[in-house]
Amino acid sequence: MGAMKPLETSSTPTMNAELAEMVPPERPRSALLMSVILHVILLTALGLIWSQTPRGTGATVDRPVGIAVVHRLPDRDRYQEIKEVVELQKEVTDDMATSSSASSAAPPADLSPPLDLPGVLESMQSTPKPVSGDGLAGQSDLSGDAFSRGTGIQSANDSAEATTMVFGVSGSGSRFVYVFDRSDSMNGFGGKPLRAAKSELIRSLRTLTDRQSFQLIFYNDKPKAFQLSGVPDQLFSGEKSYVRLAENYIRSISAFGGTEHESALKMALRMSPDVVFFLTDARIPRLSSSELREIRNLADASGATIHTIEFGADPAAPTDTFLRDLAAQNRGQYQYVDIRRLGTVSPIARQNNSQPAGDSQPAANPDSP
Repeated sequence: MGAMKPLETSSTPTMNAELAEMVPPERPRSALLMSVILHVILLTALGLIWSQTPRGTGATVDRPVGIAVVHRLPDRDRYQEIKEVVELQKEVTDDMATSSSASSAAPPADLSPPLDLPGVLESMQSTPKPVSGDGLAGQSDLSGDAFSRGTGIQSANDSAEATTMVFGVSGSGSRFVYVFDRSDSMNGFGGKPLRAAKSELIRSLRTLTDRQSFQLIFYNDKPKAFQLSGVPDQLFSGEKSYVRLAENYIRSISAFGGTEHESALKMALRMSPDVVFFLTDARIPRLSSSELREIRNLADASGATIHTIEFGADPAAPTDTFLRDLAAQNRGQYQYVDIRRLGTVSPIARQNNSQPAGDSQPAANPDSP
């Protein structure tokens, strides 16, 4: 027998090839490492972006919100925050409460202190003899005192009635107080309202004599009376020297701020005038019924007449203005002036038949007094 030959088969190479295909090839380690690093970087970036994303309204600036009252002026709108009105009402309420508590704590009006006879006798012995007057006890020379003609105050014995006019409204008496608006709205229409008011005021003052007296009150948010250095608020003699000082003061007036009518009118009535000329271009804010009633009581107590002059940009006088009521309740006249026609022959608008308009007068030149 011969030697056995190894068994040769053709299937062996085929099986080796199939096994080779089933075993996955090994990836390079460097590629795996790069993949891990890339994923770490991406996850880190996403984390940072997420942590910096604003949430809610933390990054949004909230704008304040409030409520305002709109005052319709002839040439613009003026806004006043409600909180200012509330604060003003609170101040008025506090003042009323303070006055009420002071009144309740005050002693009765008819309570008289005990008579100090020794003090009365000493005062009588030390009183100087009169050096002027008609010889009545206590009359003495007051020249140079705050109550003499030397400081501009008008003596009642020297006064005499006269008639003067403001934009066609005539007033008769011996004590005149002019209350004129100087709020920012008077700068409208190129400043015509303020110039015309100042020119007409100077024109009226020049008709007075030393036997009449006057005072000027310009007002915006607050009233301010004409004053001389070292002299308290008072009426000044209509003599030429005081009129010239008043003219210089009038020319220096500028317009700014808001409008508050009541305090200016009350300041005027405290001076016990015969006539008040009240000029404004602001029918808003209106005087309330209670404010009108209080002003009427003050005017009745002093016997004052209040004439009102309203500047406006409408061709005809309004029917709903409180200035009509103010004049009617205080024995006065109401006059409407169309500010667009200032400088023409007559800027005074035609009045309704139910409301006297006063005598028509030429308009004041707004550019020269």
